Amino acid sequence: MEFDRAEVQVPVASLISYSEAQTKSVKRSPEVWFEDGTIILEADPEGVQFKVFKGILAGNSTVFNDMLVVGSIPDSNNEMVEGCPVVHLYDAALDLMHFLKAIHQVGYYDPAETKDFLLIAAVLRLSTKYNVEVLRKRALAHISSLYPTTLQEWDLRKDTAMEVFNARPFAVLLLAKETGHQALLPACMYLCADSVDINDILDGLKSIDGKHLELDWPDKRACIRGRQNLLLALRAEVFAFLTGSLPIPNCVSPQRCDSSKLRWLQSLEASLGNGCPGIFSIKFPWASFRKAVCDNCYTASYNDSNHQRQLIWDKLPSYFDMPPWEELAKSSG
Repeated sequence: MEFDRAEVQVPVASLISYSEAQTKSVKRSPEVWFEDGTIILEADPEGVQFKVFKGILAGNSTVFNDMLVVGSIPDSNNEMVEGCPVVHLYDAALDLMHFLKAIHQVGYYDPAETKDFLLIAAVLRLSTKYNVEVLRKRALAHISSLYPTTLQEWDLRKDTAMEVFNARPFAVLLLAKETGHQALLPACMYLCADSVDINDILDGLKSIDGKHLELDWPDKRACIRGRQNLLLALRAEVFAFLTGSLPIPNCVSPQRCDSSKLRWLQSLEASLGNGCPGIFSIKFPWASFRKAVCDNCYTASYNDSNHQRQLIWDKLPSYFDMPPWEELAKSSG
């Protein structure tokens, strides 16, 4: 699954199209049209035009610099509008609008304030494609805060840092694959397994823009297998102190502690049922448990549970048939 981000860079020639005559209707973007702009980008096939500044594009993007300054555009491409050359790009008009506003308007994309998923996704998608490193790193850090590579970051994540909708794990997973940011994938797959109904894993979900999102069959299988294996690990490893699998020889009140653990285990089983594993989301009430068992049982249980939780996170990619974290991280900067 490993591939370098350079492999998803698209050759300049495939980013643009050349047409001497317009056969479709063309409209100006009401969002991005600078009257003193020097170049017009047109989103094909939608025919939405954006009047922007050649120097700003070239100064922020090595791809646009090669395209517009070094001279990758053939001389035969002489289409002009309002005295500006027209460059046709194979990008969705909405993506291009968000991307161009982020380049031209300081503060348009502020991770501390921006929640709009389509905006964030557009910035990551096109800043990766056109190699705008500042925006790419900003968007990647924003998304990575919700789909991190470490358990410490996971425990600090704020779900509302980005627009919440049922299909979001699918949307981020597909975006990560499209842009080559593989380090996002394990947490995405975990959330597909943990927060999405199994029927939706199989059939897909409608995204926030109305599009149907669906995993491919290898990812569906990996997600369902990972879901089951994580549920087994939750019972057998993270909560080994409840099942009796964790020996605690220095317990000072075995009868009381064993009885309390059995009640907690029954409560846990009732809450899990056949649902999602929740291995990194479940919040065990340690304060209440501490009052129910002796200090030695509490300390041993707390330490072992957290240790097992860390071990499972460390091998989380393997639950979804992925390479180790270190290998995945090579694709993201």
